[in-house]
Parts: sequence; structure tokens; C-alpha cells
Amino acid sequence: MSKVRLGELLINEGKIDETQLQSALGFQKRWGKKIGESLIQLGFLTELDLVQTLARVLKVPLIDLSKLDTGKITRAVLSQVTLQSARTHRVVPLAIKEIRGRKRLVVAMSDPTNFRVIDELQFKSGLPVLAMVTPDSDIEWFIRKFYLGDDGALSLNFVSGISPIEGEADDRLQIDPVSSIFFDAEFTGMSKIGTNATSSKKNKT
Repeated sequence: MSKVRLGELLINEGKIDETQLQSALGFQKRWGKKIGESLIQLGFLTELDLVQTLARVLKVPLIDLSKLDTGKITRAVLSQVTLQSARTHRVVPLAIKEIRGRKRLVVAMSDPTNFRVIDELQFKSGLPVLAMVTPDSDIEWFIRKFYLGDDGALSLNFVSGISPIEGEADDRLQIDPVSSIFFDAEFTGMSKIGTNATSSKKNKT
């Protein structure tokens, strides 16, 4: 798969301009942040805007981690990605599922353009990786809850009520049969893919 640079992708989509990208690159170099995190911290775009753009352009499913059946996040699943890798690469394992007669490792990432990490996971696990996208803050929630055992961690739930096929008719994210299985009730508690994008978000306490 050809390399995709996140900054260039966002420029091409009209989400940021070249000046903003250069500012974010300088911020990244100074503070050691990821480029997406730098753009968000500088206020050039929001987490939700970032993941929705990535989902649409890359045709990667956008997942609400708070909808997962937590009982299915087992030690066997968590062992596929170390805590250090989860923190460094902003990727967490969700399941090992058999799809079309072949087991796959399902992960959520805040930056699915990081194909090097996907390749490393495939090599270490010996399984093809199916990547989904979620906000970085929800990755952090997952790490705190499942790796560190912080039961008091609250998801910011940025994608609650957001449809993964939101947008104009010609610009909709097409969900293929392999990826759409992860929006079913068995895996996430969602009854269908096309949730109402205008539905209200959960109250945070």
C-alpha cells in the first residue's frame, strides 16, 4: 500500500492549509507530538473532524469505542498489542474475529495512515489486521480502562450518534461486508450502521 501522509491528505481535503501544516510540523518537532495531535492542539481542526475525514477518504470504519461489549476485550485480545505500543502508536486491539474463513486482528487507531504500524502488528500477530478509526482521546480512554484497570475512566464519546456514512450522497463512506460486521449488535451493541447523525450525545458526568 502506498504511503499516505496525513498532512497532505488534510490539505487535499481542504481541512488545513500549507501554513497550518508547517506550524504543526514545527510544534511536532518541538514537543514530540504526532502531527494529528499537533494540528488539534493548535486549534486547526477538531478530533471529530479529523477522524471523520480519515474514515471518508480512506474508507476505514469509524467506531465508537464506548459501544463495545467490554466483556469481549479479553487478556488474549489485549496481548496482541503491548501497552507501550498502544501508547506510542495510538492503536488498541478490539478482537480476533473469523471473517470469510480467516482470522483477523481488529484494531482501532487514531491515525490509520500509519501503515508501518499495521505491518508490524501483522508480522507480530501472524494475522491480517483490519483497522478502524477512532479519536485519540478515546484511544487514551481505552488504554486507561483496559490496560491500566481504571474503571473510573470516562469516554469522551466523540463519535456517539455519528453515522459512518454521513455526508452527501456522492461522498458517502462505503462500508464493505468485511468492515460492516463490526457495527453489528454482537460486537458493538449497535443495531445498524446508519445511526442518526443528529441524535444527541450522551451526557458526561
